[in-house]
Amino acid sequence: MERKLSRRLLGLALLVVVLFLTGCAGVKKEETYTFATWAAGEELKEFNAIIDKVNREAGGRYRVEVLSIPSDYYVKLATYIAAKKTPDFFWLTQELIAKYAELGAIADLTEMFAASQVLTPDQYYPGVLRSATYKGRYWGLPWIANPLIVYYNKDLFDAAGVPYPPATGGWTWDEFIETAKALTRTVQDQNGNTYQQYGYIVDGWPNIETFIWAGGGDIIAENGVDVLLDSRESLQGLGILQKILKAGISPPYREVGSLGSNNVWFEKQRVAMFMGGIQDNFEVKIARMPEHERFRIGYAPMPVGLDGKAHAFNWTASTVLSSKQAKNKQAYEVMEKITLEFFKWKIAPPIKGEVERVVEIAPTKAEALETIKIALGQARSANYVPEWNEINHHLWLKLYNAMLNDPDFDYESQAQAIATEARRLIANRK
Repeated sequence: MERKLSRRLLGLALLVVVLFLTGCAGVKKEETYTFATWAAGEELKEFNAIIDKVNREAGGRYRVEVLSIPSDYYVKLATYIAAKKTPDFFWLTQELIAKYAELGAIADLTEMFAASQVLTPDQYYPGVLRSATYKGRYWGLPWIANPLIVYYNKDLFDAAGVPYPPATGGWTWDEFIETAKALTRTVQDQNGNTYQQYGYIVDGWPNIETFIWAGGGDIIAENGVDVLLDSRESLQGLGILQKILKAGISPPYREVGSLGSNNVWFEKQRVAMFMGGIQDNFEVKIARMPEHERFRIGYAPMPVGLDGKAHAFNWTASTVLSSKQAKNKQAYEVMEKITLEFFKWKIAPPIKGEVERVVEIAPTKAEALETIKIALGQARSANYVPEWNEINHHLWLKLYNAMLNDPDFDYESQAQAIATEARRLIANRK
């Protein structure tokens, strides 16, 4: 009797196990993805809110977990990659896309991107999308655009009797320089003390590409192989930078640090014009100043270069997909969904037809909207290659920094030397 009862109990237990396993077979396991970000503080709270929204709307199909790396981001990211623990999604700034693609750390998104019914390449501003392109393939989804515009102090223009630059653009670099000259003068503060007011400030910002493009040149060609730094057009652009430095329209490089940083010169009304990204929050800062320190801001697109085009250097970042998820369509769809949420978060959305959202995100930018629209169409990045860090190091240390410290510096010879080194580096690419 006991033996029969034991058999029955064993059979019942096996039946329960079979039913449990059968039931589990019909339930799809929730996928978990990790998203690495450099966001910290208030920005991280906003980032987490976006991820929470995406997770709620996932309906249990997947879950995204946040990996915040607020300091030494790229050092720690490299450690994760070396340990084969690469986050599924992570942020890369534009200059690193080519390098990570060449290393095989990130997935080629071209086919999934082109086949998407939600976010496609033709929706992006071309100059922004180029930042995520390498060897004709797409390696990331840009989620922000921050092209340069010219901020100017209307009150200083009025005091000097100088006409405002056109909000719709079209002014040349020569006209920009002449405007800056008219705004460079000795003025007196409310205590009777005199000081030098400058028309413009350049101290390593904007980056050297801005001036090279002004001459119609470039550093590297779009094919990622040919070096153009020592071309006639590029040298003409460096000549524009030298003309600015020799014109006395910018404070001497050795004095810039006396006020803290270049943007402070604009905020303290010591310079009349500043080239900054559309995200720069001068409007908020000025609104918080004592009333007697406030001033009115104007906005203008970048000057037109010798090639007849205005080039607005664009800082951007992309969300990239780990190469381990290269064939995972769900992972791509999740990344795409998060990217669409980012477009509602930061200015400016890098896709066409969304510029009006700028004012929704940042109401203080309402007066700048006309100029922002133009700047987004002019936005571009350099043609980045895996060797960019080394090349850019030479550009700053041996060329730009040298020109800032000595306006008569022989930039042509140095540009030729750096171009030779860049060709060597690219030729050694494996």
